[in-house]
Amino acid sequence: MNPSFSHIKMVAIDCDETLVRSDNTVSAYTVDVLHRLQQKGIGIIIATGRMYQTAKPIGLALQLGNVPMILFSGGLIQELETGYKLFEQTVPIDVVHRVFQLGQQYSWHIQSYVDDHLLCHHKNWQSDHYEQQTGAVAEFLGDTIYTLSSEPNKLIAIDTKEGIDIIIDILTPLVGNQVTLVRSQRDFLEITAPNVSKGRALARLALDNNLSFENIVSFGNAENDISMLSETGYSVAVSNATDHVKSVAHTICGHHNDDGVAHWIEDNLL
Repeated sequence: MNPSFSHIKMVAIDCDETLVRSDNTVSAYTVDVLHRLQQKGIGIIIATGRMYQTAKPIGLALQLGNVPMILFSGGLIQELETGYKLFEQTVPIDVVHRVFQLGQQYSWHIQSYVDDHLLCHHKNWQSDHYEQQTGAVAEFLGDTIYTLSSEPNKLIAIDTKEGIDIIIDILTPLVGNQVTLVRSQRDFLEITAPNVSKGRALARLALDNNLSFENIVSFGNAENDISMLSETGYSVAVSNATDHVKSVAHTICGHHNDDGVAHWIEDNLL
């Protein structure tokens, strides 16, 4: 163990393109490292943009026990094994309808998350891409999706990198003060409730555990990780992270497909 990290009591780790490999698996090596970390008394928080349906299998594969998971990039905190909700903030329904109106106008793929259901208008390459990457099972509602009255945990737009750039440029002046817009991948734009972030959710869990951010190491790769990477006592970006994320983190570890997070933990915290 690196003596410089003797004060660390918790780690917060993003899933996609950080902890989880491109084939949506975690290695036996990563499972072993995180198990040894827990045995040492260091808490582990999964902090992801995923929904419970797709984050739970990762948590169970990691054999973490009933730990809290930060889901929807901070919009929900839910216990892994019991599913009990510790915190939830949904997207205001009037803004949801406005975003879907714009989606219709510009032919965007916008998917919604309500009560752990992934809701899409119709099947397309974006829904196929998302299902393949996360293991989610989408439900296709057609035009009914535009008139739902339940507030979702999150909306997400999926497009090419250039397409997401355009969507951000259009949405920001129209609804940017009513929601949080943040990229979770170059081709994913998350639309969550105002002031929702992984950093804010992590602050709640730190307070619940009588910890300060100085006692936490965070790991990530994308823009929706910056809120925690910029606040925790130490932060680590995977080598496949965006340049912006790398500039925020204290250091860089290996690629997510090479168990970069687990290697850093073993070298520095065990």
